[in-house]
Amino acid sequence: MDLLQLILMLGQFTGIVDTQKIQPKDNPAQELNRVNQSQISTFRGKLIYEAIPPVMSLRAYQGEEFFLITDTSKQNRLILRPSLQVSHTKLQSFHHQQVEITAKYVQGTRPNLAETACPLDADGQCMTQGEGYQVLSIALLKPHAQ
Repeated sequence: MDLLQLILMLGQFTGIVDTQKIQPKDNPAQELNRVNQSQISTFRGKLIYEAIPPVMSLRAYQGEEFFLITDTSKQNRLILRPSLQVSHTKLQSFHHQQVEITAKYVQGTRPNLAETACPLDADGQCMTQGEGYQVLSIALLKPHAQ
């Protein structure tokens, strides 16, 4: 019996886990292949930097301070993240500029509730943090290229 089976069995026995709600996942190897095939995408829009206030807040927890507005009529905003290729300072320098970026989507992580203080989701687990588009390159768009 592996650890997951033991946890599920104990959870069901104590009433914490409802096995009727547990959905089987795809083969883990298939899931890993899907993650490895994540695409690098190109986006154009206006980069916005919003400094995170020094107070405990959901936005501070999630670390969301860079956004790309791709459709001004709908205010579609992509969350941008710095990378080794494009630093935090470099992203800040493009504030309120029309840019073209190449980026890779990264999923957020969920900290362990026992190890950290965090905002909770509806299931009583730590909310995810770090989700967004990791910027691999950025270029200023010329006014006529908008």
